[in-house]
Amino acid sequence: MPNRMTLNPLLISKFLLWIVTIVAATILLRRHKVTSKVRLAFTVGGVLLFGFTYGLLAQNGLNPNPVFSVRNLLASVLVKHQLLLPIAAMLVILLVIVWVSNKSICGWGCQLGLLQDLLHRAPLSKWNPPFWLSNTVRIVAFVALVVGLVAAGRDWIGVIDPFQLFSLNFTPGIALFSAGVLIASLFVYRPWCRFLCPFGLIGWLVEQMSLFRPRINREECRECQLCVKACPSQAMADFYDGKKIHADCFACGACIEACPWNEALGWRMKP
Repeated sequence: MPNRMTLNPLLISKFLLWIVTIVAATILLRRHKVTSKVRLAFTVGGVLLFGFTYGLLAQNGLNPNPVFSVRNLLASVLVKHQLLLPIAAMLVILLVIVWVSNKSICGWGCQLGLLQDLLHRAPLSKWNPPFWLSNTVRIVAFVALVVGLVAAGRDWIGVIDPFQLFSLNFTPGIALFSAGVLIASLFVYRPWCRFLCPFGLIGWLVEQMSLFRPRINREECRECQLCVKACPSQAMADFYDGKKIHADCFACGACIEACPWNEALGWRMKP
């Protein structure tokens, strides 16, 4: 079971840096300034800062991440039958960020998500799993997390927690699973996020109502579908087809960069 988080300047500083990063990313997306080089700089910087720097500085390997907030809140409510307000507030704020700027906390702030994103750049053959498959597995994993906590007070993520790799805190289970996630990331875009992440599932529900997201101006769109081809997940295909429910969008900006018509596609509140 995850450790209880106490408020301290180091952890608060990371949370504030998350917010600054998301604001900066949203502004860049709005202004069509997210190029592959800009994205790479933020990805490498995020892995080093949010991942390894905070992972090595934080006491007891306690380096907050979006998954941490979900696991701790569920454990406190389902096992200890109490509500930890700092954890609840953290989760609420992160979900508000998801709602305001479509899952940008996952795309620009989560250390494990950024590391997977970085590895996926390797020039190897890729597999983009169908959304029904990845989301079904993710729902089953979330149900297993809840059932494990209710029935036995057990948190299965704690056994294989890949976030611990940033603190160099390894058990055999964590080492093997983390290696599997990293290897899978070479071929599948964000496998942990799309198949197993509990915050990813909750965030996916919230992002269906997000304010800022990729939005198409149908009057300016030339129907080249370069945005759909550039998207590493299925999200842009769903946006393009006008589906009410879309797959995970991680705010990477690849679709906007790929569009040759600035007015046709943008990170905005409405077309």
